[in-house]
Amino acid sequence: MGSSERGACHHWLMVEGALEGLLAEQIVYYRARAGEYDATYPLDASADADARAELVAALEALAPYGRVLELACGTGQWTVELARHATAVTAVDAAREALAICRRRVEADHVHLVEADLFAWRPPERYDLVFFSAWLSHVPPQCFEVFWALVADCLAPGGRVFVIDELPAVAAVEHLAPGQPAPAVHREVQGSGDSYRAVKVFYTPNELRSRLGALG
Repeated sequence: MGSSERGACHHWLMVEGALEGLLAEQIVYYRARAGEYDATYPLDASADADARAELVAALEALAPYGRVLELACGTGQWTVELARHATAVTAVDAAREALAICRRRVEADHVHLVEADLFAWRPPERYDLVFFSAWLSHVPPQCFEVFWALVADCLAPGGRVFVIDELPAVAAVEHLAPGQPAPAVHREVQGSGDSYRAVKVFYTPNELRSRLGALG
């Protein structure tokens, strides 16, 4: 993919205010929700404990990780796992409130937190492992190729990517938002009752495998 193609999503965002507005609202939502995120999405929820244990085991099978980049790290629920086996971790998120919680959770000198909008951020170096959980579903479909070009730019030779996200069945508990510039849902912050829009793309594993295969 050439540089002009990689910049297409960013150029499109500048001229298409509807999508830009949706992505900005998504950031506002996660900033507003940061303080309640761990309570509403707990690490030790009984229903998810077995699934998390399986994911942690799969992640630890890749250890040691070397230099790690975590995209959309949020409150650090996975940053803490990455820090156990990494030489260095760079964790990026657009919500400063979530990053503050992440720092309290992961008080380690080899973990560097970066506040940045991932649709505008560029890597200062290359990494041995790029990790993101519950983030790919928040990337608009029209930005899919550009996003994966960014991931490729982040990887050192022989680098690996580890992705966690939800299956389409989660759509049953979401409040879909029709008529948006990308697939989206309405999300409510419990503390305030305020409602926000967020991008939510429900990929099946086979669909994701096919799309990534097409990108090589």
